[in-house]
Amino acid sequence: MPFLLALSTLPAQAEIYKWTDANGKIHYSDRPQDGVDAKVQPMRGVQATSSTAAAKDDWREREQASRKNWLRQTALERRAASQEESAKAKQEPYYPSANRSNNAMSDEELCTRDRQQIEYAEKTKHLSITHGGNSPQRLTEAQRQEVILERKTNHALTCGSGRRH
Repeated sequence: MPFLLALSTLPAQAEIYKWTDANGKIHYSDRPQDGVDAKVQPMRGVQATSSTAAAKDDWREREQASRKNWLRQTALERRAASQEESAKAKQEPYYPSANRSNNAMSDEELCTRDRQQIEYAEKTKHLSITHGGNSPQRLTEAQRQEVILERKTNHALTCGSGRRH
């Protein structure tokens, strides 16, 4: 059995040499031995490709299939992430002023609302402000940046390190 396994790992064009030593023990080799009358053995039933080559081919095929699967999975994950980002971009940011009540707010609630309003103003490119009962006024980009800076300054004074207790 070991001999057959050894044969299966040899290249298809290899020759097998057989000889008998002085003790009557039979030896096999892929090279003729010096000083010995070695005879070339016919290799019947050996396939044109060796099992080593077949194993390499199987390994390459598995590697190629694995890479294709990885690329497919990566593409699916990227597509899902892109769709999720697209859905988030279409979603309106939380607008705290739309969820007001007439109840008094604690300092913590007030600071949370201020942070939310700043975030809303930063995310909303076309910001509109309503004063009194007038119709909403759309702000220019410079006005929007001014509102954001003003809200951040007020927030830092009210809720930041300069907060009064």
